[in-house]
Amino acid sequence: MAGLDDYQFFSNLRERDTPFWQKTFEDKERPVGMTDYYRRPTEFPQTLLNPAHGSPQAAKPVVPKPHDHDLYKDIQMEKYGEISINIVSLCAENLLSHPFIVVRRQCQVNVNSQRYHILPITLVPALIHMQGCQGFSAFWKGLGSVLTVRGVTMGLEDCISKFTPWPKEISPHSSLKTIGQHLLLKCSALALITPFYSASLVETVQSEIASERPGVLDVFKEGLTRLLSFTQPQTGRMLPVWLLIVPTVSHGILQYLIGNAVSTITSQVLRRFHREDQEKQGAVSKDSGSFVDASVRLQSTFIGHLVSDVLLYPLETILHRLHMQGTRTIIDSLDVGYEVKPILTRYEGFFDCLSTTLQEEGFLGLFKGFGSLCIQYALYGAVLKFAEVIIREVTLALVPPKPKPKTQEQYIPMHQEDGE
Repeated sequence: MAGLDDYQFFSNLRERDTPFWQKTFEDKERPVGMTDYYRRPTEFPQTLLNPAHGSPQAAKPVVPKPHDHDLYKDIQMEKYGEISINIVSLCAENLLSHPFIVVRRQCQVNVNSQRYHILPITLVPALIHMQGCQGFSAFWKGLGSVLTVRGVTMGLEDCISKFTPWPKEISPHSSLKTIGQHLLLKCSALALITPFYSASLVETVQSEIASERPGVLDVFKEGLTRLLSFTQPQTGRMLPVWLLIVPTVSHGILQYLIGNAVSTITSQVLRRFHREDQEKQGAVSKDSGSFVDASVRLQSTFIGHLVSDVLLYPLETILHRLHMQGTRTIIDSLDVGYEVKPILTRYEGFFDCLSTTLQEEGFLGLFKGFGSLCIQYALYGAVLKFAEVIIREVTLALVPPKPKPKTQEQYIPMHQEDGE
């Protein structure tokens, strides 16, 4: 087609910024057969279609900045810290604390015990005798049912939250209506789990040498039996479920509120102390770091559980005695650790149990087995402190500290001797 050669010639000159009357050697020597060199007039240069194409900056590979790499390390460190927190919390709450929960409940429901075991030192001989007679399995009885009740409670909360507008989780910025609906969700789950909680309590306190070992599904069997007899007692002096719902829900909600409130306040105080400590040292980190977060969360959770259990210990004692009435359960007596005793009580309700306990056992009767709680949280705190050290070491191993830049020493030439 006429005119294409001239078009290609002048377009090349425009790109080279060369006068049109000068032809370079490259134009003269280029072979005619190279069809990819010539363009049609309808094709636009790539520099016009994509301005970034062909530029020196676009050709350079994208190199991650050191700040991005450090941010990735921080994210990884946060992940490992979170996993460590979850593992330590689950093991300490569900496995480590269970033997002391068994001992504490046995002391609480034993209304005829001579020793109250307010201090941990009085429990040691009885626990040694009990272990010698029944072995270590006596301290782990009912673990399966306790975990089952906790799992069913979480499942009920999840199901109720899906079929109702009640939220399963709340934040510090939630409205009062949202908080109220969340507490209503907790109350509903606790009310439904009450008969199964009674069955689980029986399995944790009954003596293995005087009773048959419960099966895996016995907690559901006994719980459904008490649930079906909602208004009338099943046998003898057993209280109906509707009398147990109010104290059970009250104890669960108070434990949840006190634990979370104390944990939140403790977390803020610990973070403030940590920041003030950094300011005294003259170096305040921009990010708190996963290790600090893990340590604060572990300590705040520990203090929250401790405060709630101590404050609600008398209420828990009354609650367990009401659940155990009429179940015909034989428990291990921790006065000496050798004997077994049946539970024989005649309470008409919560206030009757409270007044009877105060009259017959005194105020300290509400704190029977408190020494077991002291041992539990002493060991719990030691494990958390050990976990804090482990998290620090694991974090440093997975995310090593930044190497210090090497500074080259200034070269000082050797002076010649004075005599030379």
